[in-house]
Amino acid sequence: MRRLGVATITLAGALALVGCGGSGGGGDPPSPTPAAPAATPSQSGGGAAGAATPAPTTGTVVPGPTAGSGTWTSGPLTVTHNPAVPPVPVLLRIRSAVHSAEGYDRIVFDFTGPLPGYTVRYVDQVRADPSDRPVAVPGRRFLLVVFTPAQAHTEAGVATVKSAPVRTDYPMLRGYALAGDFEGHVSVALGLDDVVGFRVGELPGTPGRIYLDVAA
Repeated sequence: MRRLGVATITLAGALALVGCGGSGGGGDPPSPTPAAPAATPSQSGGGAAGAATPAPTTGTVVPGPTAGSGTWTSGPLTVTHNPAVPPVPVLLRIRSAVHSAEGYDRIVFDFTGPLPGYTVRYVDQVRADPSDRPVAVPGRRFLLVVFTPAQAHTEAGVATVKSAPVRTDYPMLRGYALAGDFEGHVSVALGLDDVVGFRVGELPGTPGRIYLDVAA
């Protein structure tokens, strides 16, 4: 397998559901609406360097059909799943859409088989791995999502997700890029316009889906 990227150091943000018919694939079937968050999502004011921001929160989400839904955070966040392998869950596609009325942008990751575990955290810079070269991702701030165990290619070595960065130009989600696919780890970097709150949720099935909302 091959690995294209990881990223560095966390960057705290402000405060942190699945139907997407936007870029990266076809329309998504209707999905249950996660419970309302305890706090209204909001974005940080301007993202200026040195601006005071709350200390980052940490947490582990209990695995399940609605793991993470309704919980807004500024990260880092860890969700643990331990599917039996082989076969390794394959990232089939990445889709995204604007949910302006609800106040967030959404990105959805479709997987074969059981859902992998994942971590989500802000990073200062996105770099390729193992080359350690910078990865160009649209946006000014970056969220790194790392899935494990997972891969973004077939057993024949054919990529299932294009490696070139994708520009979305949504209110908050400016784009994303595959940043790693190596030894059971798949990394995807999200480029945002600011440091904002995010939440995650899951819909196991065929395919299984993990979604991530960023406050807009």
